[in-house]
Amino acid sequence: MTAAETGDHVPLHYALPSTPVAGAAVEIDHVAVTVELRLTGDLDVLAAAPADRGDALAALRTVAKGLMIRGLGSPAPSVSATAGHRFTQRHHDFHTPDTVTFAGDCVIGFTQHAVTVQGTADYALTVTAASDHATPGDSARTWFLRHEKELASIGMVLLVAAPIQPNRLTA
Repeated sequence: MTAAETGDHVPLHYALPSTPVAGAAVEIDHVAVTVELRLTGDLDVLAAAPADRGDALAALRTVAKGLMIRGLGSPAPSVSATAGHRFTQRHHDFHTPDTVTFAGDCVIGFTQHAVTVQGTADYALTVTAASDHATPGDSARTWFLRHEKELASIGMVLLVAAPIQPNRLTA
């Protein structure tokens, strides 16, 4: 009988990095838009015993794959993931001269190849809309609102996952 059949699991721990887990860049007219998603916190990784580190790392790569952002021009963009994470926005903050950060909670829970990854992370979605045509003295909020139509015209952005850091997976 295998470990999966007996229910034996090896608990592992993955500390999410302080760097972005995914990002993208797009240019609309005269506005260069960059998007970065950070997830901070710890994830529990349960692998069938004997623990296959390769399977655990493969499952962790799924955390940042298939992340999509819709509604960049809105006060509450939608963040979704193919693994089914649940994102709940708590607030947003403007940063001079051209950046807004949307922040909240992300509930992660999925199973892939007998490896379960679960936990709650804080998320920060940072959107920067840079242009050579900025008006001096604009606040970040004013500038961002002035370009909400360009941001809204993007529709949907699929983020590119950053490589995971295998050294952050511990027993």
